[in-house]
Amino acid sequence: MGFSEMLNQIHGAISYQSSELNDQINRLQRAKQQIEHEQTECMNEMRKILDPELDHLWKGSRADDFHEDRNEAYKVMRNIADEDYDAYKQRIQWKINSLEIDRTVLNAVSGLAHEADKLLAVGEDAFEELGNRIDDLKRRLF
Repeated sequence: MGFSEMLNQIHGAISYQSSELNDQINRLQRAKQQIEHEQTECMNEMRKILDPELDHLWKGSRADDFHEDRNEAYKVMRNIADEDYDAYKQRIQWKINSLEIDRTVLNAVSGLAHEADKLLAVGEDAFEELGNRIDDLKRRLF
């Protein structure tokens, strides 16, 4: 296989991996936005748990039980809205950050591939240097 064919394969692999990374990042960003929307809805619904305010005429064990149950439901929802949603969003953001680092590395590899293209264009005198670049690219990609 000649250098030109190898470089074409390398450019194809870079393009494919770049597209896959971009798709994954976009899906995760959309998922994070959906979670933020659900978190906002949850916060709005939580306010309704404490409505209506209990009238001063509500007295006795049933009123106390109702008040305790309502407060417990509010605490559970508050925990979900404050902690669970935030933890999930944070895990998604960590994955996005990891993929963005991978994308940065892939962009650097793409730059090396373009340098190899330039060396190929120079001709026979640069074949040894081109071979070294292609070997470097193969180690980084495959």
